[in-house]
Amino acid sequence: MTLTPDDLNDLDKQIVEYLATEGRASPTLFMRAEGIDTTRQWVSSRFTRLAEHDHIRDLYDTGIYEIVKDPREEVGDE
Repeated sequence: MTLTPDDLNDLDKQIVEYLATEGRASPTLFMRAEGIDTTRQWVSSRFTRLAEHDHIRDLYDTGIYEIVKDPREEVGDE
């Protein structure tokens, strides 16, 4: 099941925007590039959630993610 724009928190939206713009990133790279002031575990859990819903994917289990389907553009799956 994919996420809708209403399912996203601000960090999710920032992650998706970053990946849509930059192409690929790890949670650590994203945090450093964006100056995120929270725990790496929290950021990593948001990456994992987006991946579980097939919006981003972990390339070859390396911890480097890229966007697959932008959840900000979802209108519904009915």
